[in-house]
Amino acid sequence: MSTQQRAASAQKRMSAEQRRAHIEMSARDVFIAQGLKGARTRDIAAAAGINEALLYRHFASKEDLFAAAVVAPLRELIARRAEADSLPPTDAQTSRDEMVERTRLFIASLIDVMRDVAPLLGVLMFDGEESARSHYEEILAPVLQEIGDRIRTNLGWWDHRTFDVDAAVRFAFGAVWFDVLSGRLENRAIDAETASREIAEMVVLGLATRS
Repeated sequence: MSTQQRAASAQKRMSAEQRRAHIEMSARDVFIAQGLKGARTRDIAAAAGINEALLYRHFASKEDLFAAAVVAPLRELIARRAEADSLPPTDAQTSRDEMVERTRLFIASLIDVMRDVAPLLGVLMFDGEESARSHYEEILAPVLQEIGDRIRTNLGWWDHRTFDVDAAVRFAFGAVWFDVLSGRLENRAIDAETASREIAEMVVLGLATRS
């Protein structure tokens, strides 16, 4: 059996969930290479080893597929952290070190997700100003809002100065995004443990009440 025949046979054995995930992974490569405007659904279908009709059985449009490949991982991350943060710390007040660690865990998770979506977000945000504004309002802004809402929920847990939550979110998200993206462009490996701790300390210690 040829390599092409084995690939076709493997495709037939995929469940609907596996095929959808496979299409998303293939789409990411096409979006990165060709951009959001340049990517065509037939190219994505070809990369996934399927026909366009099958692609449209899983995704209503190219934009729907892009949103699934970029937004879904971010929203899943927020949901996981929201569940982990659903109970307050056992102490009345969380120490600075504890808050740094809680923040580090979130940022480390964000780095893992960003490894896949950082170049795609670049495609999204540099797709022309008018188009980028629309994408930002529909896709990225809600994600940033969810992160901000989690921070607001936790504000009473630790000793901090008054600060702009949304500005802090933009700083942390932007730091992660650019670190991962620049690492990709420079062929530089990102150590999630080190990077997440450095960013977490910048955020938490920078916002802590001065003694």
